[in-house]
Amino acid sequence: MMLSTSPPSDRPSSRITGQVIIFTIKLTFVCLLCGSSYLAGTLWGRQSMEMGMHAPMSVGNMMQGNYLGSTVEMKKSSADCKKLEEQLIEMQVKEELAKHKTITDAAKSNNNDSKSEDRRFPRTMSKFANGIARVSKDKLDDYFDFGNPLSKGKGTGQEDALIIYHSAGARPKDESVAHSVTFNDGNGIPLLEPQTATENCDSMNVVFTANPGNTRQCTALIGNYESYHIQRWMRVDTVKSSPIDSNLPLQLVSRGYASRGKANFYAPPSDSKFSPVKRHWGQLKTFLQNVDKVMEDLKPILEKIARNNAVVVMTVNHGQSSLLMNFACSARRRGFDLGNMLVFPTDLESKELAEGLGLATYYDENNMSSIPLGEARRYGDKIFRSMMYAKVLCVLYPLLLNYDVLFQDVDIVWHKDPMPFFQDKTDPKVANFDVLFQHDGSDSVRYAPYSANSGFYYVRANKRSQYLFTSLLYHSDLIITWDSHQQVLIQVLAEHSSLFGLNVKVFSRDTDYFPGGWQFHSRKDFMKKYIKGETDSYIFHMSWTENKDNKLLFLRQIGQWFVNEQCVGKKVEEILGSSEMQAGTSLLVEPCCAAEALVSCHYTDKPHVPSCKGKGENIDKHGRSFW
Repeated sequence: MMLSTSPPSDRPSSRITGQVIIFTIKLTFVCLLCGSSYLAGTLWGRQSMEMGMHAPMSVGNMMQGNYLGSTVEMKKSSADCKKLEEQLIEMQVKEELAKHKTITDAAKSNNNDSKSEDRRFPRTMSKFANGIARVSKDKLDDYFDFGNPLSKGKGTGQEDALIIYHSAGARPKDESVAHSVTFNDGNGIPLLEPQTATENCDSMNVVFTANPGNTRQCTALIGNYESYHIQRWMRVDTVKSSPIDSNLPLQLVSRGYASRGKANFYAPPSDSKFSPVKRHWGQLKTFLQNVDKVMEDLKPILEKIARNNAVVVMTVNHGQSSLLMNFACSARRRGFDLGNMLVFPTDLESKELAEGLGLATYYDENNMSSIPLGEARRYGDKIFRSMMYAKVLCVLYPLLLNYDVLFQDVDIVWHKDPMPFFQDKTDPKVANFDVLFQHDGSDSVRYAPYSANSGFYYVRANKRSQYLFTSLLYHSDLIITWDSHQQVLIQVLAEHSSLFGLNVKVFSRDTDYFPGGWQFHSRKDFMKKYIKGETDSYIFHMSWTENKDNKLLFLRQIGQWFVNEQCVGKKVEEILGSSEMQAGTSLLVEPCCAAEALVSCHYTDKPHVPSCKGKGENIDKHGRSFW
């Protein structure tokens, strides 16, 4: 059997056309016969009239099988012709309708193809891109509060966020809006409200992206097996740690590889003489051998001092003890009760000083006695790294005993007690998070994605936070290798947020609540208000400062130093003339804590009280007067 090769849509038209041809042939034949009959009838009629008789024969009669015609039979033949003409007209109409249908179907097909071409994403991407919308970045963050610190979008070139709809069902309910996010209507990508844009999203992947180093960066979205990590590729030579070179091919790099050629994240060596890995093993061995005893010792202490199941913890060595004294003295002069504070000193000298200020202490001798007494001279030096290990343990212990923890460095002063802020269960922007951090201020790739400051944060005790700090302990070899507790903590935060759903909050660096070194060195407008007492600040953190000496000078010239000179850098016996002191006494408060802030002027290009105007010198090479 022969199969038709015509497209299915053309077959009805072909059948009708064939029928028309057949009927046309029939009609032509009949018309010829009718015409012949008429002609013959006319001629014979005339002859009959002349002969007074009917014509005995006509072509019509012959078609009917009669030899003698009649007037009725001639009329019947005319009716048949008319009927055939009507049938022909009907067939022509049907043919025209069939042609119109073919044209209409083709137009619809072309229109669909046109719409396919005008889709914002072609059908080759339909498994992961079925539409796109814009949402104000600020509104989106206000609506969801992702926890990451977001710089305000307006006027930055990052005002809007993009939402890509992976499936058609995820698009907004309104049909006109759904059409607009799917097809290019000539009005650009539609701008929607957060609730409208996400109303049909059963799940949503959130990606934060920037362009570190302001390079010619691209982002590839690949429909595939789901990944919750981002690969980073750069045109660099990782062996030579080269900066970006456009002549090199793109290759996979660490997410901490900077465009200038520095790798911020690298694996700790395990085969060197001073291997961070082996040092870490030794520290971990000591911890595991003593953790049960430490927990047993801490339990009654925490039961006594905790309030609302929370404690404030700090750690200090003797080199930083003056900063601890300043915190305690400034807090007492402002009327704060420090009865819920626990200090983890790393040496006996610091233990005695803390207790002399009326603070509760716990000296974990087995794990902390190896930490040097002296002060760190710079960020990341040997003493600095040693203290970072103590910062891990002093938070982990109370968490394992199910107490919430506010950890803070000793270079902090309070203006308002921050504990009620973090324990406010009515504020979802605080209560819904497992860990909450002060913003460090730096946008360095090594602190991405949070830029959390590891010197001031609040942790709620739960299985997620307990395992977070257990994991941080297990990664102490990275703290030794990278010279930074903060850098490691941020990477562990990012992984645990993705893996376990740890809810992380880092407050904006633009908030008044928790200012620090970034504001001190970068926000002259804020610091002028702060010095005048015009900000709503809970604390001030003297971070971003190279060493203790500069911290003291900076605090003095902004009016936040409360330690008398005879106590700075001294041991208890040097202050009191004897080291014998009963636990729970506050014998150092009177001789060491000043009734008012002690102000001195040092650097004119750094924030200072108005009375220091024009006094001192510049500390920065191209510094300008603060006022």
